[in-house]
Amino acid sequence: MHRTKLEQTLDDLYETDGVNACIVYRIDGIPITVRTPLDSGILEVMFWLEKQIKHVLRNMNKEGLKGTTFDFKNYQIHITPSSRSTILATIIDPDAHQQLISIEIARAKEIIHRCVS
Repeated sequence: MHRTKLEQTLDDLYETDGVNACIVYRIDGIPITVRTPLDSGILEVMFWLEKQIKHVLRNMNKEGLKGTTFDFKNYQIHITPSSRSTILATIIDPDAHQQLISIEIARAKEIIHRCVS
């Protein structure tokens, strides 16, 4: 895995306006790398996500989904597989510029795919 490129990609995504946190998980729900503020609300979302990621991924595969979005408390969570063994989760402010963030998530997903595959 190209760790430096992966880390830089997450840094870039995290610096996008409206992105509160971004996490690359293994498909078993274990976080590989995380960008998040020390905020109890975000940490609560991350703990919830860690417990749900395997279930969400299984349902996405069953339904043939390329990504999914959840509203959780005051956040929106975008989940997208980034390789055969990783998932990119991005926690955003629901009032943020959705199109810009979607483009940045797609860009990050492609780079992560190249780093991990």
